Amino acid sequence: MTGSELQLAVGPMQTTTGGDPLVVLAALGALFVATVLSLYLALRLYRGYQDGGQPGMAALGVGLVLLTTVPMTLRVVLATVPGVDGTARVLAVTASQLAGLLLILGVVYGGR
Repeated sequence: MTGSELQLAVGPMQTTTGGDPLVVLAALGALFVATVLSLYLALRLYRGYQDGGQPGMAALGVGLVLLTTVPMTLRVVLATVPGVDGTARVLAVTASQLAGLLLILGVVYGGR
């Protein structure tokens, strides 16, 4: 069986492209801006903590990073690492978001 006969037997190969370059650049730009903004907010919370604020401010900063920055970074990095399946990627992202939410809720309702 030749390659073309094999392809006809199993069906056409499916390919995926990145889409319109402008849309891809806009999505990457938005991801970059969201990452920078979340790190900026976390830094502001940490500086407020250093200036004599309550420890909860630092915990809010860490929770914010776990909720926003880490998942965005994991999505990009784990998507490019060979051998990491979609389930592991979703699990890692969800675990980070859950940890961030729990930390933030602990500060809000725990009075830290």
